[in-house]
Amino acid sequence: MADVLSKILKDNLFAVLSRAQPPDSPIIASGWAGLAFDRNRYEDLAPVDVWRAWFNVYNQQPSASHAIGVVSLDEVSRGENGVKLAPSLASLREYWSADSRFLRDHYVFAPDFTWVIRLDQDVTLFAAQLEFMSAVVARLDGLDSVMERMVDDFDPGEGDPVGLTGFLLGITKGLRVG
Repeated sequence: MADVLSKILKDNLFAVLSRAQPPDSPIIASGWAGLAFDRNRYEDLAPVDVWRAWFNVYNQQPSASHAIGVVSLDEVSRGENGVKLAPSLASLREYWSADSRFLRDHYVFAPDFTWVIRLDQDVTLFAAQLEFMSAVVARLDGLDSVMERMVDDFDPGEGDPVGLTGFLLGITKGLRVG
């Protein structure tokens, strides 16, 4: 049974996100969008208000299961299922502090895979179905406000030689009108 669950987990994670890194967008599921932050700038690996908005939207959904999944990339590779936690920043902080887990690349996800957060050594990428992501962005004062913060985090620099602005526009594309 554990092998079946780990295959389902792996299949679902990699159906949503590839392993691509900026400036390439890892979001491969259609009807999804993302937000990205430089995880090294934040004690909680992303802005606290983003985590709060995220869990607030999730916990208000009728399909919310009162749990979230967390699995390291190494655990996915070994066919393990990770752990279930309460859907809160406090539970993630506890998870991260045990055994220096904050240092590992890992995923946080809804059990129904309506959203996935990938935390690697540089970027915390929040990805979700458009309806969910739109509700989160609305709680964060709109897309312009969030884009300004993401651009500040990634600091594309003059001429944007790496293409970071394109990355940010690409992951938020579905949130834009027109």
